[in-house]
Amino acid sequence: MIFVKKRFLLVLLPSLLLFACRESVQFPLKAFDGFDDGMRKNGDGLAVEAFFAVPLQSGAQCMVEGIKKIIPVDSLLIVVSERSVLAFDRSGHYICNFGQRGNGEGEYIKVSTAYWDKSTRTLRVIDGIRNRALVYAQNGKLLDTLFFPPATFSLLGTAESLGRHRLFCANYIYNDQNVVMSDFDMSKEEGEPVYRFPGQTDNTQEYTGRHPFALSGNEIACVLPFDNRIYVYSTEDMSLQPRMEVLTRQPVLAEEQLVEIEDYGINRYAEELSRGVFVGFTDIFETSGHYLLGFSNLYYAVADKVAGRVKRYGYGVDKENVDCLPLVNILSTDNDGYLIGYENAFDLKSWRFADSIQDRHLRVMERAVSTMAEEDNPCLFFYKLKR
Repeated sequence: MIFVKKRFLLVLLPSLLLFACRESVQFPLKAFDGFDDGMRKNGDGLAVEAFFAVPLQSGAQCMVEGIKKIIPVDSLLIVVSERSVLAFDRSGHYICNFGQRGNGEGEYIKVSTAYWDKSTRTLRVIDGIRNRALVYAQNGKLLDTLFFPPATFSLLGTAESLGRHRLFCANYIYNDQNVVMSDFDMSKEEGEPVYRFPGQTDNTQEYTGRHPFALSGNEIACVLPFDNRIYVYSTEDMSLQPRMEVLTRQPVLAEEQLVEIEDYGINRYAEELSRGVFVGFTDIFETSGHYLLGFSNLYYAVADKVAGRVKRYGYGVDKENVDCLPLVNILSTDNDGYLIGYENAFDLKSWRFADSIQDRHLRVMERAVSTMAEEDNPCLFFYKLKR
């Protein structure tokens, strides 16, 4: 996992305080209601101001398999999977590779994550198998390789740069190794826990979300397992505080119930869901007007910051009759306020668009899909929600 230096007194006190933050609110929370109003069909009534599609160029040197992250950088779209890191321009044309799989210089066995370092204007690719960070220029040239102690990145899920050699990390849980989020200092090769999950897994490695935090300025919005609150982490004073909550009539697990969890994972989520328990959110994205909250492959919740209302949409798409613009596999946001998602060409070609489409944005999606073949690269989708 992300290496946390064992300084007992210094680490214990922040950890206890972070547990307490779930129960102790120091200021009124902004509340969002509407979550319990029922699940809408994906895209039904979704207010979209602007939308466009970007089919990614296909070819032997630039095929993408299993997108796990999309990083917008200037005129580039950097597409990250476990097997490759590729750059495309905003029209989808292939630009370059950042390294490749292998054991040689500038190569990686597994891409745990990648992130853009604004201070050095470099792309950092973290290989969790070999515990190293490969540093690339924007044109794909290898600039440096940073080496770290064994197991430093073995449980790393995703990370973003906080500047000054710091990373904010979301980690996997493995048994009682439960530092879900940490603030990691690359230069000191040590991290401070931001949040520890009270329970543990049953000998399995489990994630808490593909995108469980959203970086915005000097603050980071976070979602935690089985929690109906949105937390904010201050990068300046390194504190985590609840800031917003999604109102619900469903029971929310208390701290003492979380401590008793010994089998955290998707099956445990399914069990609690069947009991009518609020299972929370695994992903969060933030724009100026909205939070997009997601739970795995079950639902999206669009929270309007001004109205204080949440609308919940099913995650899946009615492939037999696509008659409204769906949110598809959202993975990122950009500086222009767009949510960025994707879908594989093979899946898109199985969709049946409605004969009569009233939504002009859905028509844009249909036209983009019509130009693709099943074996092509995925298509990226950009959504700007109305404020």
